[in-house]
Amino acid sequence: MKIYHRLRTKLVVVFFIVTLIPALITGIYAIQVSSKSLRKHALATQTEQGKTLAHGITSFLSVVRGDLLFLSQSMPMKDYLNLRSAIALSSKSEPPAETMPPDSENSALQTFHNILEKKQQNLEQEFLALSRNRRIYYQIRYLNETGQEVVRVDFDGLRTQVIPQDKLQDKSNRYYFKKTVRLSGKQIFVSPLDLNREKGEIEVPYKPVIRYGINAYDDNRKKAGIVILNIDASQFIKQLDKIRLVDNQGYFLNHPDPEKSWGGTRDLNTGYDLKKEYPQLANKILGQQGIISNRALTLSYLRVSVPASPLFWTLIIQRDTHDILKSVTDFRATFTFILIIAILIALIFALFFSAKITRPIEYLTRIADAISKGELVDNRVEINDKGEIGQLAHAFERMRVSMIKSFERLRRHSKA
Repeated sequence: MKIYHRLRTKLVVVFFIVTLIPALITGIYAIQVSSKSLRKHALATQTEQGKTLAHGITSFLSVVRGDLLFLSQSMPMKDYLNLRSAIALSSKSEPPAETMPPDSENSALQTFHNILEKKQQNLEQEFLALSRNRRIYYQIRYLNETGQEVVRVDFDGLRTQVIPQDKLQDKSNRYYFKKTVRLSGKQIFVSPLDLNREKGEIEVPYKPVIRYGINAYDDNRKKAGIVILNIDASQFIKQLDKIRLVDNQGYFLNHPDPEKSWGGTRDLNTGYDLKKEYPQLANKILGQQGIISNRALTLSYLRVSVPASPLFWTLIIQRDTHDILKSVTDFRATFTFILIIAILIALIFALFFSAKITRPIEYLTRIADAISKGELVDNRVEINDKGEIGQLAHAFERMRVSMIKSFERLRRHSKA
């Protein structure tokens, strides 16, 4: 008998198919559903990372507007501006000669200037206290209406200091001064994020800075200069590590390759921008929010609004798709391995149970074949089974006994 004709083979095949089909259907469905869920979770995690970083940037800058308003309207600032305005008015007016001798006039003006110097020192101390408390400002400055620095406090990351009067500079030609003085009321100027310059040259090591400026007014609501804060942008940029940050012009403010950062005309002027990094995707990414994923790369991009400004930046998280979906790949491999083990176990059980079922039948088949050939076995037909196989074995035993008795009767009759 060929092996595929045997009952045991057929039972193994049936058991295996009955086990295999549901296992495969369930396994494939579970892999597909779980893979989609894990993929969605992995992409959502990357997006949440971007949102967390974006929130960190906006939170970092959110305190600046309040600091700027406070400094421009503080009592030391008001006292200084009002006294300076009074001195300017008194110097323009000419009191009658008979009422005030020249020496007295000069003495009075000198007294005013001494008081003004004291007021300026109070203003310096206030700037100094804020700088030490916040520790996020490269510079806190007051520029008068001509653009000349009057008070300046610098912070280099370790030490805060008031800059002496002889080292203060004329900033009247700087774009941030010109744009701030054009504003009115409590409008705030926010500069693009760029590299700080001193005396027209980019500082080395690079100091990324964003400037917030506001006009200062005396009690007569007359513009009396500007207050400007230079924020140390490196404090939030360094948190980005390898994550890309792009300005609204498409130039990189942060890039995994430092040589590709600060390519704008105000900075290193390398010309490297978003279009050169992602030629096909630049217009879709800049200032938008979403996810782009292919077999090679997965990009999450998010618009970051600059507080108190119409400016925006774009945060880009780029990762290899293989890395971000590693959990999906690992799950598929593990689940496939478990499925194969389950199928092998099912096959072993199928072989075991089919053998247990067919072994008595094969035994009875040999008995029946022997009986059909006239070979009556002497041993009893014994099978320990209480089911149908056991009943069949008892029937075989009765048949064997009956045939033996029939042969005995025939033998006795033939002798007689």
